[in-house]
Amino acid sequence: MTKTITRDDVQLIPVEKLIPYHNNPKNHPQDQIDKLKSSIKNFGFTVPLIIDHEYEIIAGHARFKAARDMGMKEVPCIVRSDLTEQQVRAFRIADNKLAESSWDEEALADELDILELEGFDIDLTGLEDFEVAELQFDPDEFEPVDETEQPNLDQPKEDEMVVCPNCGEEFPAT
Repeated sequence: MTKTITRDDVQLIPVEKLIPYHNNPKNHPQDQIDKLKSSIKNFGFTVPLIIDHEYEIIAGHARFKAARDMGMKEVPCIVRSDLTEQQVRAFRIADNKLAESSWDEEALADELDILELEGFDIDLTGLEDFEVAELQFDPDEFEPVDETEQPNLDQPKEDEMVVCPNCGEEFPAT
């Protein structure tokens, strides 16, 4: 039988007691941690860490790093001593993998438009500027330009940088 977590299962645990799992398979780049710090600052610490009875983190490593960077003294945690070692390993992976999915881009664009109209800081959503720009691009407003205004992509200049239209990353054209 699976355990149902209730609010009574959430405990405030000192950050200094928490132990990150040494072989955590998920990467957490600093820009993600910075976005989480902003989210915690603006919305609160809304998702508890999952830890074992020895205070080792099962899930929530990025939130832990953000809290530590912010100088938080304690964070909400759920202690899971009912899971086997194999269940803990599998849950570490599942917790990250099962959260991955695609967006309903039309609904997301609508939500962003509403937030923008209300003057809300879109950066707090965690979306990159290029992602927001792609969602707000209206192909009906696209106007082709004269051929002379197009860059010659066959012969890039040595110091020319190209921007990927999908991810926004810049790289040398040569």
